[in-house]
Amino acid sequence: MKLTFAILGYVILAVAIVTVVRFFLERRRQKQVDATGTVVYATLVSVEPVKMFGKVQGDLNKVTLRLQEPGETAAREVSLRTRIDARSNMNPGARIPVVIDPKDPKRVYPASAESAKRAVLTGSRVERRAMDAQMRNPGRGTGAQMPSGYMPPGMNKRPKRF
Repeated sequence: MKLTFAILGYVILAVAIVTVVRFFLERRRQKQVDATGTVVYATLVSVEPVKMFGKVQGDLNKVTLRLQEPGETAAREVSLRTRIDARSNMNPGARIPVVIDPKDPKRVYPASAESAKRAVLTGSRVERRAMDAQMRNPGRGTGAQMPSGYMPPGMNKRPKRF
């Protein structure tokens, strides 16, 4: 009986060690790709919760992205399983910077803030111009109208309405 528990303990320990080693190797690979890979903007297609053992995992989601590599005319879809905060607002159509692995183009990782600065714009001419304008003036809309009754900062009185 003791021998069975000892063998079972060694098997569980081996599985745990292999899991930890694989995690750190994948993390190292992601950092290498983040430093050397091609950064492009991918369009968010959908976000779906992931089920494990029949239960929905609260923070683990399957994110489907459509990306177009530089020099390519056709876009392709990729999916990632990642943890997303429930309070984040991820709407379809959003542009997300991702890094393409140079050794295996099928592998895609989310881009860090440093690597997102060297993003290559892809897509149609209209999309590239819109992305370029957004990168030059981040946070500025496309000339959205102010709501009625808007008071700019520093105004003490509200204008009279007739």
